Amino acid sequence: MSHTVKISSLADDLIRAISGASSKDAESAKLYALQTFGNTRSARTNPFEVEARLAGLEEKFRVLNNDELADALQGRLDHLFRIPNKWTPEILSLLLELSDRPAQKSKIEDLDVLKPVNPAPSLTWSDILAEDPLDNQDGLWDNVNFTGNSSDEDVDLDPPTPAQSTPETATEPENVMSFVDRTILPPNDSDLETIIKAQFWQKPGSSPKSDSGNDSSVSAILITEGQMIREVMFMLLDLPTLIFIQNQDSKILPDSRYNIRHTSEASIKNLLGCFAMLGERLSIIRQWALRVETVPLVQTFQSALATRLGMIDRIFSTIQARFLDPPKRMKTTLISLLDEVCSLTQITLQLSEILTRLKLATKEELPFKILESLYESTSCNQSIGYLEGYNDMAKLFFECLHTYLKPIRLWMEGGELNELDRVFFVIKNFEETALESLWQKHFALKVDIAGVLHAPKFLHVAVKKIFTTGKSVYFLTCLGQDTIETTLLSAQEPRLDFQSVCQPEDPDLLSPFPELFDLALDRWIVSKYHSSSVLLRNQLESKSGLWKSLDALENVYLSRNGFLSAMVASTIFDRIDREIISWNDGFVLTELFREVFGSLRCVHSECLVVRSTTGSSQDSQSTRRSVKVLSSVQVSYSLPWAVSNIIKKDSIKTYQRISIFLMQVQRAKQILERRRIPKSALPESGGEDRIKCSMYSLRHRLLWFTNVTAAYLMDVVLSASTADMRIKMAKAEDVDEMIAVHETYVLHLEEQSLISKRLAPIHQAILSILNLAIVFSDANASHLGETKLNPTTQPIAFNGRHHDSQYRRRDKNEDLSDDDDSDSGDDDEKLETNHDSPTASSLEEQLKKMHETFISLHAFVTAGLRGVSRAGGESCWEILADKLAWSSGKFGNHRSTGG
Repeated sequence: MSHTVKISSLADDLIRAISGASSKDAESAKLYALQTFGNTRSARTNPFEVEARLAGLEEKFRVLNNDELADALQGRLDHLFRIPNKWTPEILSLLLELSDRPAQKSKIEDLDVLKPVNPAPSLTWSDILAEDPLDNQDGLWDNVNFTGNSSDEDVDLDPPTPAQSTPETATEPENVMSFVDRTILPPNDSDLETIIKAQFWQKPGSSPKSDSGNDSSVSAILITEGQMIREVMFMLLDLPTLIFIQNQDSKILPDSRYNIRHTSEASIKNLLGCFAMLGERLSIIRQWALRVETVPLVQTFQSALATRLGMIDRIFSTIQARFLDPPKRMKTTLISLLDEVCSLTQITLQLSEILTRLKLATKEELPFKILESLYESTSCNQSIGYLEGYNDMAKLFFECLHTYLKPIRLWMEGGELNELDRVFFVIKNFEETALESLWQKHFALKVDIAGVLHAPKFLHVAVKKIFTTGKSVYFLTCLGQDTIETTLLSAQEPRLDFQSVCQPEDPDLLSPFPELFDLALDRWIVSKYHSSSVLLRNQLESKSGLWKSLDALENVYLSRNGFLSAMVASTIFDRIDREIISWNDGFVLTELFREVFGSLRCVHSECLVVRSTTGSSQDSQSTRRSVKVLSSVQVSYSLPWAVSNIIKKDSIKTYQRISIFLMQVQRAKQILERRRIPKSALPESGGEDRIKCSMYSLRHRLLWFTNVTAAYLMDVVLSASTADMRIKMAKAEDVDEMIAVHETYVLHLEEQSLISKRLAPIHQAILSILNLAIVFSDANASHLGETKLNPTTQPIAFNGRHHDSQYRRRDKNEDLSDDDDSDSGDDDEKLETNHDSPTASSLEEQLKKMHETFISLHAFVTAGLRGVSRAGGESCWEILADKLAWSSGKFGNHRSTGG
């Protein structure tokens, strides 16, 4: 019995004993008392403090020159501490609190009062005889003559004659012998002969010669049918018998030398063989009931076997009594006895079959193999219509099940495990477990080497709810929820016994036992599962901030607030464009993120940390050449430990990758939108129309690609998937389901956002197109003279094979806040012709290579998306491919209208 159940029982008894209230009022008072107990936590008495106070008291006695009292106190404390009692500190603390200036008022003489009073010596016969010896001097022991002629007035006080005195057996041996002679009857030869004939086993050759009981050299021994019935009953009662032999394998065999007159030897052999089989199966049960077991479930099973064996033995004793004093006209035969014994032991003998199968089970499997065997036998008896066997097996099954449910009840109500219990299917990880992984790693299900659950088969369906309920209770305890056990105890627990399961209210309803048991077990589990799950959900939502954490992740990583995300991204892009070497400094970016997102109520700014990977000088020079450089910015958001059990670290990594991909798309889109092509940007030559068409066509297609990709990520993937996840999360019944919903959501995001491993080629092709947008924009800017070339670098040249180019460093003092909405006249005034600017022919060649590269990568992306979509992937991939294909086209003959 757990501590909580014990407190509940004691509180109920106390309330009923004091108040005498009705059951309804007493139940209300008990619930109030249990809540008070749960909310009141008093610490145990500190034993070291008590010991220090006693040592100080002893020292005070000695200081006051009262050594005798100090020695008495120390001696009694030494004797008390040798007696094991966990309440000793509390008792001593109570005595110290009740004491009144013991150093001044205590006296050594007061201890004499506590000494036990010596009891008076008991009276013995030696003391009595010493005072009044039995010498009969006064004639007290003489016989009185009560004759007919005496009267009340005339009493004969003369002493009796010696003939009238009673003989003293201790002094007259001859009288003893005469008494013995009168008691012992003379022998009767006829009666003695009858007894000798009845003892057939005393005849020569009646002792067993072999294990099989067969010896052709010894003649048959003829006995009566009554004698054989008596031997059969002895064998069934596991008493010594002569006509049955038990070999080394514990098999019982009949001795074929014994026979009955006027009966064939084959008939007797068959009858005795049937009795031997019954006795052997009963012997298996008797041996099992005598085994020494330490597992409570096996002990319960042994107790049930012993109870049923006792019933069988009483029935056999009744049969023996009937045969000893048979009614008139009753014919006793072996055949009738066999029929009677078989009908009486049919149910019990089923247990021997179960015990035979249990021999193959290991010691750890034995407890739940017993339950499985009883469960199967109960179902089998019901299916064949053997109602008597069904009822008996079902009762035995529920007896053992109640013992098995004790650790389950302790786990589901208190989240506790008995470390000595090797039968329960839940085990605890004794290694130190971080709070962030408490739900997943602190407890585990026990499985064997083959991965099979260490539990009865009929419980496999309910194991998940049992496991989740116990973890929920333990999780709530770690969260500081103290009233969980009181809440679970106050819930009405459905009965789970034979009367409630196997005898429903509708007697005509014939439902299979497995179905009845599953329904009853589910009701029993749900009564505890639902309460703990609801409490944990409320705790996670109200105090742990589950929904606020989801909102924070969506804002920080998935650009839920587009304005704030754009502010952060534009600041980072500006630092990159100004070619600041420490553009990704972790401290600066951390302050940026905290300042921007700290205005949201769902975001705790102190939980935001930005870490960056520093690159080489070569990387710093090529910062603007690729969007991949943004992957060096890793944004981390710390979640409460309770929420971290639902949103795992692997999920946060996926959030970070999606955030980086969104920023990469936004980077390419921002560069393309900032670099517009003015009307006077082209040289006055014969190829003006052709170059103009190429620039407009490539910019249009790159813009279309980035806009479609950004819209797909935000609208199709993130918004729809997040809304669906929130709906399923709100409907989740327990933490396991919430974890499964979020993990499915993260995997779905990873697949649809094209960042999974199997879509890596497509993702890399998309990044190459985004890089191409930066190369195109920088080529356009170099042609317009917006950038001053660094003498240490080469002019911009595009290599279509590597999708890369050399970039000129911008003057750090140059102001990059250009007005994108200025007209062509203003742009012409800002332009400055540079002799290093590429000529029309070199620009046309670069544009051609860029266009060919875009066509190649674009075709690869669209074809890949269609392929994986038709091969069982997401349907939205084919939609994305169709939208991207609207801007496709081959670079070749260009008209003045552009691409």
